[in-house]
Amino acid sequence: MTIILATMFGFYYRYYEQLQPPLPHGHTLLVEPDDCTVAGDQLRFTARVVGTRQLVQAYYYLPDQSAQHFWQQQQHAVKLTVTGDYQRLQPATNVAEFDYASYLKQQKRIFYSLTIDEVKTVQRCSPTFLTRLHEWRQRLIIRSRGLPQQLGQYYRSLILGYQDAAFKSTGALFKQLGLIHLFSLSGLHVYYFANLFQMGLLRLRWTRERVEVCLLILLPLYALFAGATTSLLRAALLCWLHVFNRHFHIQVAPLDCFAAVVLINLVYRPYLFFSLGGQLSYLLSFALLFLQGANEWQRALKLNLLSLPLLLYHVYEWHWLTILLNLLIMPIFSYAILPLTLLGGLTYNFIPIVGRLIDRCFVGLQLFLSWFARPGLMLTYGQLPAMLASSCILLLFYAWCSPHKRRYYGVLATLYLAGFCWLHFPLQGRVVFFDIGQGDSILIETPFHHEVTLIDTGGKLHFGQKAWQKKDSRTRAEQVIIPYLKSRGIRRIDHVFLSHQDTDHIGDLPALLKQLQIGLVYFPAGMEYNQHFQQKIWPYRYQTKWQPLLRDNQIAIKDFHCQVLAPRQPGSGTNEDSLVLRLSLNHKTWLFTGDLPTSGEDALVKDTVLKADYLKAGHHGSRTSSGAAFLAAVQPQKVIISAGRHNRYGHPHAETLARFKAANIAYKNTADVGMIIWSFDDKWWTFLHN
Repeated sequence: MTIILATMFGFYYRYYEQLQPPLPHGHTLLVEPDDCTVAGDQLRFTARVVGTRQLVQAYYYLPDQSAQHFWQQQQHAVKLTVTGDYQRLQPATNVAEFDYASYLKQQKRIFYSLTIDEVKTVQRCSPTFLTRLHEWRQRLIIRSRGLPQQLGQYYRSLILGYQDAAFKSTGALFKQLGLIHLFSLSGLHVYYFANLFQMGLLRLRWTRERVEVCLLILLPLYALFAGATTSLLRAALLCWLHVFNRHFHIQVAPLDCFAAVVLINLVYRPYLFFSLGGQLSYLLSFALLFLQGANEWQRALKLNLLSLPLLLYHVYEWHWLTILLNLLIMPIFSYAILPLTLLGGLTYNFIPIVGRLIDRCFVGLQLFLSWFARPGLMLTYGQLPAMLASSCILLLFYAWCSPHKRRYYGVLATLYLAGFCWLHFPLQGRVVFFDIGQGDSILIETPFHHEVTLIDTGGKLHFGQKAWQKKDSRTRAEQVIIPYLKSRGIRRIDHVFLSHQDTDHIGDLPALLKQLQIGLVYFPAGMEYNQHFQQKIWPYRYQTKWQPLLRDNQIAIKDFHCQVLAPRQPGSGTNEDSLVLRLSLNHKTWLFTGDLPTSGEDALVKDTVLKADYLKAGHHGSRTSSGAAFLAAVQPQKVIISAGRHNRYGHPHAETLARFKAANIAYKNTADVGMIIWSFDDKWWTFLHN
């Protein structure tokens, strides 16, 4: 039976892997109210295309503040007639970057996005049973926004199964501290509510049989109402089976019930175990079946050991005090947070003082946990390879079931140590060109990570947005650079070079300073007096060392030779003042010119040795850089261009590419191939393999 089931699910997974529905053509959408999210001037929602079974992820930029208010308060299922273009979801283009396209395909069966130009009509749909559930949930979500902030976040997440943008910081905090499994096991509140419901009705003299029938009806409804998340479906189905077995006097082993729930959910979500939430939710629930005889301390310790390989594979870090924090927080979460969240949410309209007191308790807990979330208490391990992570999980189960526990724990410790050394002491150095859109960021890793150097940080330009249009969003450094560094076991950057003042080169510097240790920051002399630059670095001015550079200044880098070719005199940090660096890496020469225009390049050609094996194209391939005389002086074998897809400037310009072709110079563009990596053995690798 096991072989037959495994074969069936293997074929089912294979079919789903190759599934690629045709591009939708209809522009009439059905939208549930609780599927809409408003962030600044952007409306994002999941919609079903009328006439098909396809779901799409839709985006619409709201024209004014009244439209923003309408969608924030919208409580009904609606049918939209729109104009816009469908696109295939774009995959991640960097190592360790979260692949949102894969997530939507695997977890929500969404293959396409729709960028809406205009919403022509909004028509309320005829109500059905399911739409009424969605509308009721949306009303409670809107009403919960009147709760105090922290109480509202917990209420929406735990009771309504809705995690908005405001909850991201709380979720990130729990993940950082190794407590994310509390939310993966948060389906425990299903049992809590079921027991509370049962106790209340029994006190009202209902028979146990009638109560159980009510639970059999209400549990599936609650799972649908609260969003049918991974952990919620698991908990609701397990609780339903438990009540079903008790009501009909059927003796089914807990392990068999768990297996049935896994199979049912795999039919609904074939990629269930491809996400951290799914892996933690089911693995830890499975482990609890074997830990029923363990005390609280043993259970917390073993659950932490079991979650560690998954956290290192997905998050790359581990908190030194995770086990202690779990022992402290797990009982608080189970016996205080859940009942207080329910109490505060239900009584706030009648007795607001209770909700405010509960909110203060939650804020205090948040501040307490934030104190422990300091970077100094985190071990940046790196991304544990998938095979090692799987081996560690299997060894733990063997250790729990074997009388020779020390032997298995010894092998386990050896695997962790081997993985740590492999990640932290690589034999080969590399140069990494991040695909961060319209901007520059280049990482240089020397062998054994003896020194780590970053040239520019990237950053996103924002053009004159009003207050209502602004939204909280993660920087590209937080999405791309920092995850990559942590996946490689890097928590310190020894040297950061800032080529000039433009946001697309230094805009994400504060995000890096906030989360990483940085030894020394270099910048063109005179830029320290630039107000834009001063405002950016002011909160971090004492956190690291700062050094202005001019031509021929010496730089204390031990692992490779770095020559400063420009600027010749102090400036304000404009393109003309760009920092120009010539590096020697393992017998290959690199030239980095920032956004230096052709006038600056011509000045260098007159009196400077520029010949280099590889050139980073100036100004993202603009026609104002990479002049013919400059290319003739450099004579590069290859040019790297860092430009954004469909950027508003049209970079790289056709004239520049024509100059490369005329000089018979090969080039690669991050917009075409994603992240580009050159290793010290002179081999190239691109993320998209184009």
